[in-house]
Amino acid sequence: MRNLYFLRGAAATLFALFITTVPVKAATIDYTQLFVFGDSLSDSGNIFNLTGGTFPPSPPYFPGRFSNGPNWVDQFGAQLGLNPTLGTDPGLNPVAPPSDGINFAYGAATSGATTIAHLATGNPALSVLPGLTQQIQQFQSIYAGPNTPDPDALFVLWIGGNDYLFGINDPATVLANIENAINTLSGLGAENFLIANLPDLGETPLAGFQGAEGPLNAVTQVHNDGLEQLLGTLDGNFSLLDINALFKEALADPAAFGFNNAEDAFLQTCFVNGQFVCPPGTSPNDFVYWDEVHPTTAAHRVIAGRAVDLIDVPEPSTILLMSVGLLGLGVANRRRSRKAAR
Repeated sequence: MRNLYFLRGAAATLFALFITTVPVKAATIDYTQLFVFGDSLSDSGNIFNLTGGTFPPSPPYFPGRFSNGPNWVDQFGAQLGLNPTLGTDPGLNPVAPPSDGINFAYGAATSGATTIAHLATGNPALSVLPGLTQQIQQFQSIYAGPNTPDPDALFVLWIGGNDYLFGINDPATVLANIENAINTLSGLGAENFLIANLPDLGETPLAGFQGAEGPLNAVTQVHNDGLEQLLGTLDGNFSLLDINALFKEALADPAAFGFNNAEDAFLQTCFVNGQFVCPPGTSPNDFVYWDEVHPTTAAHRVIAGRAVDLIDVPEPSTILLMSVGLLGLGVANRRRSRKAAR
């Protein structure tokens, strides 16, 4: 009878362990492809290619990135073992798409069919660069026929900042554009999504220069609330990358993330008239912001790490091993109790 009670107790313990360790998602997916849609925060060289290597200017920018080094997509993909091809890669073959996926993100993109590149640079010729609409259309042109994305592909979407920073669209329009993009991708076989919300745009150095902290933080809140509600209404496997919470943590306690400056932009502080003027020993990666709106590569590393943590949940085999280990502990403790009783 004692053995029966023990087995019942062990079963109850295992069940409790199971229900408290299984995350919201059923299990880790070994993602086989990475498809990326967005703006300069995720662009690893598309707008650089389209502008003949002139935007963003390198130096001081790392080639093809709006930062001083690899961005979060570069670092996130590396941790997944995936290297998505750029949508502007001249070797991209629509008939035989690359096995690791494609990065369709373009710097200066809005959530619609427009760009803010001409506004940011003063160059009218850049007004024809792609927005999110054209990124989705390019995906359609490759995967609407016989090609299909792998069921274990991960689709990343981070968009909206340019819409609000440059007064292009309101949250209702941005969220409708995001919904349309997700629905289109889902209709073409996308199942797994990593969707990022926005940091408080009013905390960027650009907002400080403009004196627009309050309005930009307010519109960020509306966007993020609406995005979370939207994802709850859509079909698919969604992970919400909470950039807003992450940046709040980093700005409140930069030292905890390895930074000592969370307010100023490195380029505006240390790069004047083409010359670095900061004191010796000052590193861009001491800063959260590389320029008025873009993070340093060190801050991108933090974002990539948070993204990996978000999708890296225990495998069922891990849970089973934990359960077996606990069962073994119970057996061992019972044997010790018996010996002590003798």
